[in-house]
Amino acid sequence: MPRVPLEPGRWGKVWRREIKPGRWVAQARYRDFAGVIHLMEARGPSGAAAERRLEDKLHNLTAEAGGDALTPIAPTTKMTVVFDLWIAEKRAEGQVTEQSMTTYLGVLERNLRPAFGELRVREVTPVAVNRVLMALSTAQKFDTARQARNVMSQVMMMCVRYGAAPFNPVRDAVTVRKPKRDEVRTIGLEDIALLRKAVRTWENRPALPRGKRNITLLPQIVDTMLGTGLRIGECLALREADLDLDGPVPTLTVNGTVVRSGGQLIRQPKPKSDSSRRTISLPDFVVTAIDEVLSLGLDGGPDGLVFPSTTGTPRSPGRVREQFRQAQKDLGTTITPHDFRRTVATQVANVTSLGNATALLGHADEATTSRHYVQRTHAAPDLREVIDQLVAPPTVDDDVGPTIA
Repeated sequence: MPRVPLEPGRWGKVWRREIKPGRWVAQARYRDFAGVIHLMEARGPSGAAAERRLEDKLHNLTAEAGGDALTPIAPTTKMTVVFDLWIAEKRAEGQVTEQSMTTYLGVLERNLRPAFGELRVREVTPVAVNRVLMALSTAQKFDTARQARNVMSQVMMMCVRYGAAPFNPVRDAVTVRKPKRDEVRTIGLEDIALLRKAVRTWENRPALPRGKRNITLLPQIVDTMLGTGLRIGECLALREADLDLDGPVPTLTVNGTVVRSGGQLIRQPKPKSDSSRRTISLPDFVVTAIDEVLSLGLDGGPDGLVFPSTTGTPRSPGRVREQFRQAQKDLGTTITPHDFRRTVATQVANVTSLGNATALLGHADEATTSRHYVQRTHAAPDLREVIDQLVAPPTVDDDVGPTIA
């Protein structure tokens, strides 16, 4: 059987011998990252001391050559260690938003670490990955399964990159497919009018006895989302500096969102994705809503928020959703803030173009807008004049007969 060569950055068996009383030497063959074999040695007053010095020398040599950065993972490394290293790498890259990082960590801690944490890298097979993904799919947790597959694939690609795994086992695992989506839900014009009225009525409700009713700004928040298609986090992250209400065309610029970090809400100085950065022209009713808020002179905190909480901090998206549910309780509807986004996208796509709807919503491609945000009409356009041409009397030249393609 052929002898297996040393891997770059590794050394072979250490042997030692006494060269004279009280003087020992330890030696080992070391293969550097260029593939060259070196005979390394160290000396000491005893065999154990000489061996320790040699090992320190070899470890330092590997670290100086970048070995610690290149080979921190081995096939025998436990996945719980790999997960920690992957998190550290993601944070060091600085390319992942805090919101996405929170999602990654949630999936990792709830699903991946319990399922794979005690396995070695070499024990993570397509079968093992399938087992976890199928369990999540069977439990109808399709979004979680997709997130778990995405995170696990990134983790195992890191293992491949460091030479600890020969291939990415997630690549050959089952692809998570969500059942056919329900029809995109939008809000009818009559319902929009009723909702806006109900929200105003709820906002102006009498205060409780011995209590003081806080200003929720719900009517203005609803109108802003309805007139712009903003995500709720983007809406609540708006600053006065993001507004241009006095120009020929009033606009707002989306360049942040509200996220939870370290247990508290903060304004993240960048939106969900690069394509989410956009400037939106404002309809008159949105300008009116924002002017109403600004006229109140509220404390917008250090960020100068347009829709701050009563303490000048970012307003909670969850709290706004709850208030919106309360405001429409008498109507018997269950409309969500995200339904405004779908309604705006459908209106813009049907009246103008899908490309305009995609730009307004800040999506990276039209497929996302079409699949998840625009309600299909299920009616083909009126093409009667075009099709009538198929049976219209042809104009035939006397010398040339009809042509058949």
